Amino acid sequence: MDNKQQIDVLIVGSGPAGTSTALHLLDQDPSWAERMLIVDKAIHPREKLCGGGITHLGENVLADLGLAIKPSNFAVREVRLVYDQEQYSFYGDPVFRIVHRAEFDHWLVQEVEKRGGHVAQGVTVTDVIERDGFVEVITDQGTYEAKVLVAADGSRSLVRRKLGWNDGTHVARLIEVLTPDNKETAWEMRDEVAVFEFTQLHSDDLQGYYWDFPSIVNGELQMNRGVFDSRTHTDLPPRGPPNRSPHTR
Repeated sequence: MDNKQQIDVLIVGSGPAGTSTALHLLDQDPSWAERMLIVDKAIHPREKLCGGGITHLGENVLADLGLAIKPSNFAVREVRLVYDQEQYSFYGDPVFRIVHRAEFDHWLVQEVEKRGGHVAQGVTVTDVIERDGFVEVITDQGTYEAKVLVAADGSRSLVRRKLGWNDGTHVARLIEVLTPDNKETAWEMRDEVAVFEFTQLHSDDLQGYYWDFPSIVNGELQMNRGVFDSRTHTDLPPRGPPNRSPHTR
């Protein structure tokens, strides 16, 4: 693409925020297919560090768009919150579903394309400049002049940084480990339980929680175990994850 391309809506980022924006526009008026574009430096399917929980509210949004979750997913019937020796559970049918983000995000991109939307993958945005009446978005494959620019490019948003949107947000820390397992050896899978372990909040060690989620990845049962550290109090020194307190059934 040698010349500048003018477009009504340019969406930077093809994760759920970007594809949801596109799907809602297409649902309102199919003619948006030729008036908008999603660009992303990634090429789907791509891995994404995330527990992958889709709540019933998220399912309702998809249902309003005429979509039912097609990628493999694990239905969680109980969510258990643990803090020291205290436990609290809430139940649903299901409470939420756990997806593998690589599969889920790829599916959403495909749904946009099925509805006529365009997704340019492997396109890296290098600069964003506000102009009179439009936003100039420079990529490694050409330049766009967008009437509306949607910043859906994640927590380290280049768009937000280039436009000087300093909203005080910060980036959390995450660790995720996927391990093959089954319903005979993992009680969380057997009982369809997702666990959030908050015990370390009473110290400075962790500003967040551990999660234990049963999941399905590429058709295989796996435990998705992770650590979320919000770093809300950035003045406190970050530390490695301490020893976990056990939660039992």
